[in-house]
Amino acid sequence: MSSRSYHHLFKILLVGDAGVGKCDLLAKFEEDKRQEEPFVSTIGIPFRVRDVRVGGKTVRLQLWNAVWDDLTTFTSSNTSSATTTDATRTAKGVLLVYDVTHETSFENTRRLRKVRDEGGLGEVVIMLLGTNAHYRGDDRQVTWQRGKELGDEAGVKFLEVSAVTGTNMEQALLTITKAILAKVGHINE
Repeated sequence: MSSRSYHHLFKILLVGDAGVGKCDLLAKFEEDKRQEEPFVSTIGIPFRVRDVRVGGKTVRLQLWNAVWDDLTTFTSSNTSSATTTDATRTAKGVLLVYDVTHETSFENTRRLRKVRDEGGLGEVVIMLLGTNAHYRGDDRQVTWQRGKELGDEAGVKFLEVSAVTGTNMEQALLTITKAILAKVGHINE
């Protein structure tokens, strides 16, 4: 390894409707990170940095909060289009986020699949995340089974997560990181 403290650097976009919990996820990823290492300031920049260990190697993740612009492009919150275009073009992964308590956000995740199927995302790794996994029963509009079925149908990994309880937060980062490493030929998934 060179003087940098990681072996690989991957940009990952958190994409989904406004209000599905992307900011909460970023805050939780950052909170978990602070317990392990010093905080890396990203003031004024719409992404957070998080290091994960996979196969004995450190992988640095840049986690970008993004929102839908239209069916073919994304725009990052509070950035210029030039920054957004670069972030989108160089992203290796997308965490496609919906809220289990809002059916519409779940249905809207199908837009990304359409973009991917039309070749608009290149070789990016996509993972489907249902937020607010701590809700049960009548509070839910989307069951775990429906999320799993959509993930299987789309050929992507699926997890439910909760920024409130921490459920599957670390697993989500490890899962997408392993899938990206497998895609670029650095590990067997």
